[in-house]
Amino acid sequence: MKKLIGLYGTSNVGKSETIKLVYKKLHEKFQGFIFHEDFEQITHENGDISVIVKINGKIIGIESQGDPNSRIFFSLPIFAKLKCDIILCATRTRGGTVIEVEKLNNEYEITWIKKNWEQEKAKHEIENEKIATDILKIITEQLK
Repeated sequence: MKKLIGLYGTSNVGKSETIKLVYKKLHEKFQGFIFHEDFEQITHENGDISVIVKINGKIIGIESQGDPNSRIFFSLPIFAKLKCDIILCATRTRGGTVIEVEKLNNEYEITWIKKNWEQEKAKHEIENEKIATDILKIITEQLK
């Protein structure tokens, strides 16, 4: 079954930052990945991303915006329509963004990962790195 990874948490805990770190790690690990030709890749000045890449014949959709009134409501339906094998996105802890993910539960096995805030900057960066590494492992396993 296809896999959807929802990184959830309250606002400003580093969800988007962690997803961008996963993307960076994917790019480093699979240097030959290509962008999906039927999807306009989006990057913002703040580094937010909405991309679809192909790795080892699998299609991966990544959305770093997961706040209410954000791009997640646009990107997730497109990721499903383009038959992404793996989707990684940020959501809040409840409400519209979670509902948007759960709309895909017939097509995707959903794995929820909680993102907490670490007050101390060094601990925050360690937490982001740990979660990004864990997500990379999940994705890499799905690519086999």
